Amino acid sequence: MKAKTMNTKTILLTGLTALSLLATTPALAALKTPAVSTQNGISSSSASASDAFPGLKGFLNLPAADRSQINIYYTARIKHADPSQVHMTLTDGSGSHNLMIRPDGRIEPLPTREQLNSGAKVTISGPDTGSYAMRIHVYSTQPRGTTYDAAALTTGIKQGNSAMGKVAGPAAILLKKLDRVYFVGGGNATVQTNGQQQPLPRTSGDGEYPSGTPYFVPSAFPGATRISLSAAPSIVLLDNASK
Repeated sequence: MKAKTMNTKTILLTGLTALSLLATTPALAALKTPAVSTQNGISSSSASASDAFPGLKGFLNLPAADRSQINIYYTARIKHADPSQVHMTLTDGSGSHNLMIRPDGRIEPLPTREQLNSGAKVTISGPDTGSYAMRIHVYSTQPRGTTYDAAALTTGIKQGNSAMGKVAGPAAILLKKLDRVYFVGGGNATVQTNGQQQPLPRTSGDGEYPSGTPYFVPSAFPGATRISLSAAPSIVLLDNASK
């Protein structure tokens, strides 16, 4: 499959979780490819909303208790094209609705459970010179602040791995496990373990997270109870080792 193909289903499957699942892997080889049309240098493709946002329907159908500590959002990754020329539209029984691609790539709003179940369609269009991919991010539902419940974050990692294993189906074997929590913009951070405060490690900036981002790996701090930060993070993401 050429990188320029405007294939909504495959585009979104390139990031089935925060762990970069490639659509060219054998486990996904049998997927149907939606038709792509190109006119005046703009390509477009449509798919059902449940195909366009793989895993979302399954995630929303999980019992609330199985996702109490986590939620998900999707980002679009656009290369070799002006992001302002890339558009996404959701069409359901009430008409067409624009899906915004924010400057950070975040797509809002996501289809609702009702739209996913009713057969709503998603269309993506953009310059045929571009390459397009999408990624799911798992984040903590704890309120934004300067302290976090470490045990709840650990539970969130377990919920995230369990949830993605269930919604990914056969592709689950290709997924790397979530094993840590990144506090983006959290400044300095410490973790309380056995009544003692220890500093959390911070990213070097070689990966996708900004340099100095504190992160918590539960296996490195058994029995951790509380995370304290010098600043409230913009978001708390569950992921694996930053690349």
